[in-house]
Amino acid sequence: MKSTDKNDQVRINRFLALCGIASRRAADELVLQGRVMVNGKVITTPGFKIDPAHDEVIVDGKEFARPEKRKVYILLNKPRNVITTSSDERNRETVLDCIETEERVFSVGRLDRKTTGVLLLTNDGILANKLTHPSSNVKKEYIALLDEKFTQKHLQQLTGGMRLKDTGEKVSPCRAKILDDGMQVLLSIHEGKNHQVRRMFETLGFTVKRLERVAYAGLQAGELRRGEWRYLSRNEVRELYKLVENS
Repeated sequence: MKSTDKNDQVRINRFLALCGIASRRAADELVLQGRVMVNGKVITTPGFKIDPAHDEVIVDGKEFARPEKRKVYILLNKPRNVITTSSDERNRETVLDCIETEERVFSVGRLDRKTTGVLLLTNDGILANKLTHPSSNVKKEYIALLDEKFTQKHLQQLTGGMRLKDTGEKVSPCRAKILDDGMQVLLSIHEGKNHQVRRMFETLGFTVKRLERVAYAGLQAGELRRGEWRYLSRNEVRELYKLVENS
């Protein structure tokens, strides 16, 4: 029976963005151009909502979601210079080139091309939507290698809540710890603004030379080397759903 829970529904532009097909704005254009079908019908309303667990979504004749498909959950230790979108117009390597699975999956959230580390991929649109929704407050941990030593004074500025220098956007207070000789910082955030970690350090006058995400929603790479991947266990999937059950 089809779910009628509105909390499971997501706007079509957000779903297509989660799948790595296009940005939300570009997804709206796809809809307006009549290139998107939901359950066999062309939709032309950008605000149209779907239920990823039950609705079939087709873009330009290619299927991106099908009801009752096998759910797949993959943890990848993303290498440097790999793109997190499903395809790239410049033919660069994407995260899908790093894994082998019959199901079509997409990354949950994004890491920029230069950032390495923990990345979750799935075809579970409901879980992906909940994990990336601002209300979920999913914790993300990074280790940043900087161009200069980081001081306690800078640490207070970093963690106390700040405005990004480039746009004036406010970011929430976070946790951080200076590592080793002060050239590295372990940073824990709950937001997901574009290039947020790099921009936070740049606001304080530092350049991030290397950035690695070491944890996402409690998931860590563990023994996975760079470029290696594995399926999540049932218990790990249950824990992810518990994490977002109220979001």
